[in-house]
Amino acid sequence: MNFFARFVCTLICLTCPLQSVWTQQAISFFDYIGRTDLLEIDLATDLQSLRAQRNTNDYQPATLTFSAEKKQREAWEIKIRSRGKYRRRVCQFPPLKLNFPKADLKARGLSGDDEYKLITHCLNGAAGKEYLLREYLVYKLYEQLSPFHFRVQLCKVRYLDPKTGEKISAWAILMEDEAALAKRFDAKICADCYAMKPDQFQEGNPEQVVLFQYFIGNTDWSLMLLRNLLMLKPKSGSPPIIVPFDFDFSGLVNASYARPNADYGQANIRERIFIQTDIPDTSLYPAIEQFKSKRKAFEATIMGFKYLGRPSKNDMLAYLASFYDSLDRGIQRPTPQKP
Repeated sequence: MNFFARFVCTLICLTCPLQSVWTQQAISFFDYIGRTDLLEIDLATDLQSLRAQRNTNDYQPATLTFSAEKKQREAWEIKIRSRGKYRRRVCQFPPLKLNFPKADLKARGLSGDDEYKLITHCLNGAAGKEYLLREYLVYKLYEQLSPFHFRVQLCKVRYLDPKTGEKISAWAILMEDEAALAKRFDAKICADCYAMKPDQFQEGNPEQVVLFQYFIGNTDWSLMLLRNLLMLKPKSGSPPIIVPFDFDFSGLVNASYARPNADYGQANIRERIFIQTDIPDTSLYPAIEQFKSKRKAFEATIMGFKYLGRPSKNDMLAYLASFYDSLDRGIQRPTPQKP
């Protein structure tokens, strides 16, 4: 056997096991639909019914259409419903949950991860677009800090009502399925991990999370109550991991519908308050150094984002600069409330 023949045989032997492993690990719908930049989709459903049922968890049929590989259009019959608490009450368009038939996912060679959040525009017009894009950037900033993050896909959605002919074009954020996130780290979702102390988690993880909330000016979360935090318990038995989400009440997004947190004496939505009182400043030093080392990368992420206007970028950069200035003055803790 000559050299070339031996090389081909060796290559085949090396790649066969890898191919076998790959076929056994089905990718999720999020991986399948994901793009490096912008994903354009159509979502056809009864928009009047969606609005009427916004305060319920009742699903309704919808058709999701997008361009797959080689620009071929691909349609999925799914179910959708409104989700969330505050946003579904105050927003002009409710956030959505998308549910895919497991049989259809399996038939196309995908994993059974079937539930996805679609973060929609809360307000119509330019303001709704700006808040949505700002929140997307917050997810991308946290992605640079920790591998334990939700993957997000920026979308332009055309909502269509086949009955009335109504059309709405807006921006949205598709989030990966929570179960898929847990699988990525060989973990389980812990839905009852309440009232845990920072020292019970993976070393450095709670400090990183709570400092990030302070960094973006967010008080709409709670480690005690698992509010806007997903808890992962690794199957290996190692300590749990916190994954934050839902950032529209942060000062960095600065949404007009966000409300200051009276429980901590927050005067306005852009006031930073470090609400995790059982983590001392000294425990934050490693996380602070990480944030300092990432400053240029954070600024580059914001400035390089082509879908947001320069005034909004400048405002976000100025707000982040105020975080770094605040480190010299000391972390701002909650003001004790009078009885």
